[in-house]
Parts: sequence; C-alpha cells; structure tokens
Amino acid sequence: MITTRSKAAFALGAALLVLAAAGTAYALGLSPFEQKTTIEATAVCETLGDRAEAAAALNRVLPAESSYAFDDAKTHLRTDASDDTYETSCFVNGGGKQLMSVTAEMAEYGNSGTWEEEAVGQLVSTSDLAPFNAGDKAVASASAAAIYVPCVSKETTRHLSVVVNLKKHGDVQGQQSRRDLINLARSAAAYAHEKAKCEAPSKVSAG
Repeated sequence: MITTRSKAAFALGAALLVLAAAGTAYALGLSPFEQKTTIEATAVCETLGDRAEAAAALNRVLPAESSYAFDDAKTHLRTDASDDTYETSCFVNGGGKQLMSVTAEMAEYGNSGTWEEEAVGQLVSTSDLAPFNAGDKAVASASAAAIYVPCVSKETTRHLSVVVNLKKHGDVQGQQSRRDLINLARSAAAYAHEKAKCEAPSKVSAG
C-alpha cells in the first residue's frame, strides 16, 4: 500500500530530477534556458558607424545566442575623386548561422527604382518594403533596410548602396525591428559616405 508519505517522497524526487535536468541544460546553454550574450560596442564592426548605437540595436533584433562573431571586411576603399570603387561588408554570425549582413558599395543604376528592385528586391519582397526619408531613396521592412546614398556630385547616377539584411529574427519584430534596422542603415551609410570621400550631400540624417 502506498502511503501519503511515500507519494510525497516520490513527488519530491521527481521534482528534484526535473530541477537537476534544467540546471544541466542551463549550464550548457541549452534550450529552454538559452543564455544570450550581450553584444558590446567594442565587438561591433567598424563599418556600422556608431558602435554603441549599433550594439544597442543588434541586442534587440538578433536572436539569442551564447556568442556572436563579427566579420568586418573592407574590400575596396575609395582613395580619391578619380576612384570609382568602394565596397565594405559586415557579417554577424551566431549558433553556426549567419544572422545579419550589412553591405555598402559604390553602384550605378539607371534610377532609384531599378536600385530597389535589384539591390534590395533580391533579398526581400519589395511588397514588404515601405519608404523612409534618407538618401535619394530609402526603403525598409522588419527584415531589411536600405539607402541609396548620393556620392559623386558630377555623376548623378553613381551612389553608395547600403543594405542591412536581417536573416534571423530575435524577439523584437514588426515596427520596432524596422526602426532598429533603419538606424543601423543610417549609421552604416554615414560611415560609408565619409570613408568613400563622397562630395555630394548624403541626406542620411533623420528629419
């Protein structure tokens, strides 16, 4: 016959086993106790511009990972007004996956509509994009933000194409995610405009 005391002891033992398993999962950083590392400004790609603001945005939009890796590449840097090349990229990885990419490159499109279709539309559906005020054209969704930034004043078709592509979402989505991606795009565009030695007004700042 199972007594009340035996039932209580059995329940206590089962609870202790559950707690032990949960503790092990937490220690190993396993779901459902995934430990999210806080991204520090010093770890963020230089090409994202203001590192403190970028880190704050990244901590909101990226999924929880025990560690993040940043790959900052400056493939081509414009040296003077006669140089027509500029290309940088920042890739954010975590959990064995690429979570985000931020690219900036000197580009020449017939018009801003073509730029949107070819530079941004290949990453996200253009039907999800809505305009915001920056550059000669700027569009964003909860997964991407891009700015077509004036650079060479004597060649109105030559711009910087700055594109932020969030491939894996964190807890923040919708309008908050869109706002954070826009801020990342503005910051990366301001950095690129300066480093590419652009003489045309960037029109990147909000307002």
